[in-house]
Amino acid sequence: MRIMLINPPIDSVLEEGNANPVTSFLFYNSAPLGLLYIAAVLEQAGHTVAAIDAAAEQLNVGSTVARVQEFQPDLIGIGSFTVTFDTCKKLGLGLKAALPQVPIVLGSYHVSLVPEEAMANPQFDVGVIGEGEETMLDLIEHFQGGRSLDSIDGIVYRKDDGALHFTGKRKKLRDLDQLPFPARHLLPPNIYRPVPVDDHAFPKFAMVTSRGCPHACAFCQKSRSGYRSHSPQYVADEIEHLVRDFGVRDIAFVDSLFCANKKRVYAICDELIRRGLNKKVSWTCSSRVEVVDEPLLQRMKEAGCWRTRFGIESGSDEVLDFISKGITKDKIRAAITAADKVGLRPKAFFMVGHMPDTRETILETIEFAKSIPLHDVTVQINTLLPETPQMEVWEREGAKWGRIVNQTNNEKSFWEPTFVPWGLEPDDLIELHRRFYREFYFRPATLARHMEQVKSWRDVLKYIQAGSLFSFLFFNEKKPSLWMIKDALSKAMREQEHLEQGMAAK
Repeated sequence: MRIMLINPPIDSVLEEGNANPVTSFLFYNSAPLGLLYIAAVLEQAGHTVAAIDAAAEQLNVGSTVARVQEFQPDLIGIGSFTVTFDTCKKLGLGLKAALPQVPIVLGSYHVSLVPEEAMANPQFDVGVIGEGEETMLDLIEHFQGGRSLDSIDGIVYRKDDGALHFTGKRKKLRDLDQLPFPARHLLPPNIYRPVPVDDHAFPKFAMVTSRGCPHACAFCQKSRSGYRSHSPQYVADEIEHLVRDFGVRDIAFVDSLFCANKKRVYAICDELIRRGLNKKVSWTCSSRVEVVDEPLLQRMKEAGCWRTRFGIESGSDEVLDFISKGITKDKIRAAITAADKVGLRPKAFFMVGHMPDTRETILETIEFAKSIPLHDVTVQINTLLPETPQMEVWEREGAKWGRIVNQTNNEKSFWEPTFVPWGLEPDDLIELHRRFYREFYFRPATLARHMEQVKSWRDVLKYIQAGSLFSFLFFNEKKPSLWMIKDALSKAMREQEHLEQGMAAK
């Protein structure tokens, strides 16, 4: 069969041919690997597969439909995500109007988490619940006339009377090493660009070495989703493939949690060093603060790691406890300090607007971020996503914690308020969000760290190119005026002077 797999366009803004700075940099920096794993499995089975990453190519719905029509598929698969589902529905309608006889299969997170809501849209013929590799092979067999939908585990489909029917639950893949490497050759490699502060060497590709997460963070749709991982040998084999076939020099491991346990991380590092891959490619990964320590971080550094990322989310122990992070400020400080000591340029993710957040806890978080040796931060605004522990709290006792100010979940949700805790207004969250970025970056310590990384004109250029992103995050403006930057720098210098005077007095 001829199968077209699509990562859908981002939002309606793209229909006018442009995107906001956050969309441009933070949503277009790596290939949709889940879709490409499915593509690889289908190719391995002998099918003809094409893929479109409409988000990264900044295609609108009409352009995407036209590309699909040119391919003339027998079957279409579309990835679904909560923050892009409005456009996903539009794409489904456009495809069904243009190719009414071609079945459309909906997959990925949104349909897996809220299947009734997703499949309430009749343009989608079948929804895949959970992992899609084996399910798609079974669905192709069905559409070729070989088996009934009822016999396929892990799907939801619409019967002739319009009622939705769920089949049995499909077991998760236990041996991830049986999967072929993602079919990266189906997408142009030059459409992805990392955020400037994550741009270390080029070409840079993403990899996933595990699935799921064993932890229960309140805001996450992957909470308690079960953790499985590739073997160290498979990870090293894929890196060799990327270096050999794509000339890759830097890799971002984008697992929900790369450092899930020390034994596995040590084994991967040992394998990379044994093969000499640490001299050919650098890499970054995500870590839990209670898992890593200085010896492990040093080994990661020796194996080629140049940065590790930590999900911190808050600088308030009370908020950390509420969102079930399972960590404390003391543990965070110890891990960040160790990572900085061995030269791993630690980066942290924060959120403002957690359900118990107040202006005081957010300011406490900003001060905490500035007090530890972080090189970079990403700060988002908390969004209540379906099928997360905090959504369960909201449904049970929402009036206690705050109110919904925007019912739409789209790609802007993490950068504009949708939920606001009592005691705060939407404008407060926006200003505190921008203030977090300004106070963290416009200070001598952070500026010095970044100046140390400027080694060439290419480094200068990447910061200039990201000017629109920085100005949006710092000032909520497309282009900051010179007085804004001067004012922010002057304030940072004054704060640094006060800090130094206070330390001298002690």
